Amino acid sequence: MGWGAAVSATAWDSATQPAWGQLVRGNARLLAPGKNARGVLVLSSHTGAGCSLNRTRVGPPGTAGKPMPMNQPVQLWRRVGSAAVDRFKRIFDLESTGRIVAYSALVGVVAGLGAAAFYVALEHTQYFCLQEVEGYLPPKAGSERKNPEDNNYRLPQRWWWVVLMPTLGGLACGLIVFTLAPEAEGHGTDAMVRAFHRLRGVIRARVPLVKAVASVLTIGTGGSAGREGPIAQIGAGFGSLLATRLKLSDFERRNLMLAGAAGGIGAIFQAPLGGALFVCEVLYSTNAIEFSALVPAVIASVVAYTVFSSMFGHGFAFTPAQKLHFHGFTELPFYLGFALLCTLVGYVYVVVFYGMRDRVFRPLRVPQVLKPALGGLLMGVLALWVPQIMAGGYGWVQMALENRMEVQLMLLLAVAKILATSLTISSGGSGGVFAPSLFIGAMLGGAYGRLCHQWFPDYVPQPEAFVLVGMAGFFAGVAKVPLTSLIMVAEMTGSYELIVPLMLVSMVSVTLLSSRITLYEEQVPTLIDSPAHLGDFVVDILAHVPVAQVYRRDRPVELIEESTPLAEVIHRVAQSRNSYFPVVDKQGRLVGIFSLSDLRAVREEDAVYDGSVAMDLATFPVLTVTPEDDLHTALRRMTQKNIDEIPVVDPQDPQRVIGMLRRKEVIAAYDQHLASLRSGQVRELPPPRYGHDAVSVSAESKTSE
Repeated sequence: MGWGAAVSATAWDSATQPAWGQLVRGNARLLAPGKNARGVLVLSSHTGAGCSLNRTRVGPPGTAGKPMPMNQPVQLWRRVGSAAVDRFKRIFDLESTGRIVAYSALVGVVAGLGAAAFYVALEHTQYFCLQEVEGYLPPKAGSERKNPEDNNYRLPQRWWWVVLMPTLGGLACGLIVFTLAPEAEGHGTDAMVRAFHRLRGVIRARVPLVKAVASVLTIGTGGSAGREGPIAQIGAGFGSLLATRLKLSDFERRNLMLAGAAGGIGAIFQAPLGGALFVCEVLYSTNAIEFSALVPAVIASVVAYTVFSSMFGHGFAFTPAQKLHFHGFTELPFYLGFALLCTLVGYVYVVVFYGMRDRVFRPLRVPQVLKPALGGLLMGVLALWVPQIMAGGYGWVQMALENRMEVQLMLLLAVAKILATSLTISSGGSGGVFAPSLFIGAMLGGAYGRLCHQWFPDYVPQPEAFVLVGMAGFFAGVAKVPLTSLIMVAEMTGSYELIVPLMLVSMVSVTLLSSRITLYEEQVPTLIDSPAHLGDFVVDILAHVPVAQVYRRDRPVELIEESTPLAEVIHRVAQSRNSYFPVVDKQGRLVGIFSLSDLRAVREEDAVYDGSVAMDLATFPVLTVTPEDDLHTALRRMTQKNIDEIPVVDPQDPQRVIGMLRRKEVIAAYDQHLASLRSGQVRELPPPRYGHDAVSVSAESKTSE
C-alpha cells in the first residue's frame, strides 16, 4: 500500500500528526476503522471533529478491519488537495480581489495605449497648427529638451493665424461634440466625477473617442486647456465599457472607471502615484477619499505608466535648473503668505471660469455649436498680446523655474491665463483644467518668489522654489486635492526636497478656500452625500417624507415687523408660546429671524436695550424650506445653523412665511415612519423627494438610462 492507505508508525512523529489532522479535518469518511496485521497506522474517521490517526492492529481477514480498496488513495489525495486549496483561498482571498486586480491591469494597459495615442495626435496637431502655420515655437520643458537648441523659442510670426486657428479649432470641436456626444463638452474630469456619483459609473462608448478628437482639436490649435480631462475620460470610458460588457456590479464598474482614469493621468503626466490619488480625491470637495478605488487605481496607473514609458522613455515634465531646498523656519512665513495669495487668486479663477459660462456664453443666443468658435476667437485676440497663454504652456513654466522671466510678465500671464482658460473651456471647448492651473500657480509663485528675494534675499535664497510650490498649492485649493497636488508636482519634477512647503501651502489653500469654490462642480462634500454610497449607510427615511406632510398649518406664526420697538417685541414674545420669530418688512416679506436666546442676550446689555428694534435682534440670511422639500433637506439645514425651528415659505414666493417646522416634529415623523417599516405596514418606500440643495437619485438614474 502507498501513503494514501497507511503511514509507517516509525515515520510519523508528533509534530506531523496535528498538522495533517488540521489539513484534512472536516472532510468526509476517508478509511474504514480497523486493524492491520502488519502493525501500521491507519487513518480512521469519526462523526465528531473529523479525521484522526490511530495506532491499531487488524485481525485476520473477515474481521472489522479490512484492507483499503485501491481507489481510496486517489479520493484521499483529492480531498487533501481540496482542503489545501480552501486554506490557500482563506489566506490570500483571491476569490474576491483577484478578479478586480486582473481587470485593473487590463484597464491600465488600454489606458497607457490610449494616453500614447492621444499624446502623439496632440503633438503632431500642435506642430502643424502652431509651428508650421503660425510660426510659433514655444520653449520645451523637462525631459523633452534633448539639446541646447530646445531652450530657444520663437513667438508667432503670422498674427492672423493666431486669431483664426483657435477659432477654427473651436468650430470643429463644437460640431463634433454637440452633434455626437454633448457630455464631452468642457473639462472631462467633471464628467467622470458625475458618472461616478450620479450615473452608476456608466459612460457611453462613443464619449472617450469624441472627447479625444475634440480635445486634440481644441488644444492643438492653441486653446488654453490641459490634457488631464480628456485622458481621464478616455481611460474611464474603457473601464466603464469593460465592466458593462462583463456584467459586473455597479461598485466594480465605478472602481474600474476610476482605475482607467488613473491610468491615463498617471501615464501622460509620468506620475503614477499622483494619478491614482487624483481619481480617489477629486470626487469630494472636503477631505474625503474614495479608498475602495485606491488599489485598482494604483494597479492601473502603474501598468499604464509602464506601457507609456516603454514607448517614450522615462522623464520629468519639468526640470529645475538647480537643486531646490527648504531652508528652514525662516521661510515658513513667506510660504504662509503665498498660501493666502493662492487662495485669493484661486477664488477669482473659479468665479471667472464659471461666471464666463453662466453669464456670458449660456445666455448668448447663438447656436451651441458656434460658442466654442466664439470662445476661440476671443482667446486668439487675447493671444495677440500674450501668445504664451496658448496651449498648455509647459515651456513657459520651465522658463519660470529657470528664473528667465520678469516679474511683470509672470503677473500678466497669470491673469491672462485665467481669462484664456475661461474663454476656451467655458464656451464649450474640450480640455482639462489641470495644466492651466499649474501654469497660473507657477506664474504666481515665480513673481511672488522674485519679489520676496529682492526684498529679503537672506530669507528667500531660492525664489524658483515658489514656482513648484505655487503649482501644487494653487491647484490644491481650486480642485480640493491637496495630497494629489503635492505628490504629483513632486513626481513631475523629481524633486522631493520641497515637501514641507508643498504640504503647508496645499493644506492652507484648501482649508481657507470654501469647499463650494471648486473647479469641479460635480464634487460632493462627503461619502454620505454621494448617491454611489446610499446603500452603504442607513436608509434615509426622511428623504421620502415631504415637509407638507409634517408641519402644522393650524399653528399660528408670530411675525414681527422689522421696525417694532424692543419693548413691544418683549411684550409680544411674553404672550407667545413660540420660540422662533420671523422678522418681516412692511410688505410681509421675510428679512430675518430671532429666537428667545437672542432676546435674552440683548436684555443683558442695557446699552443696546434703549432704541433697539426687532431687526436689531434678527439673524440673516434665513435658511428656509418649502412644503415640497423633504425632511432630509430640512434637518440638514437645521443642523447647519444649529436651530430647532425653520420657516416654511411659499414655493411661489420664497419670502412669504406660511408656517414653522420644528425639529421635534421631524424626529417624530422619523420614528413613526420607522415603526411602520418595522411592522410591515409600509412595504415599499416611495421615491425620495429631494430639496433644492440635493440631487434626485432616481431622476439622475432615469436620465442616464
